[in-house]
Amino acid sequence: MKAGLRWLLRLHGAKRARVVADAYRQQLGTESQSGRAILADLAHYCRIGQSSFIAGDPHQTAFNEGARDVFLHVAEMCGLKPMDFTALIDEVSDER
Repeated sequence: MKAGLRWLLRLHGAKRARVVADAYRQQLGTESQSGRAILADLAHYCRIGQSSFIAGDPHQTAFNEGARDVFLHVAEMCGLKPMDFTALIDEVSDER
């Protein structure tokens, strides 16, 4: 079981965890255009596909890693896999 799902189970219990996980997928799933747009924006904002390390700045590195961790949690709840991240990042880049 993935870490995010274990966290939901510990926090909410089985029944509520299922409701929360389903809500993530319904609201932010890649099947809907708006959900895909939000996930693509978050992937870009959270620097997915880039290093979170900033040489000489441990505070910025920690901040970047925190943002990355939140995106990874949201992505896990939405059922995304790391191979899906590239397509999301490319969508933001293609729109420029």
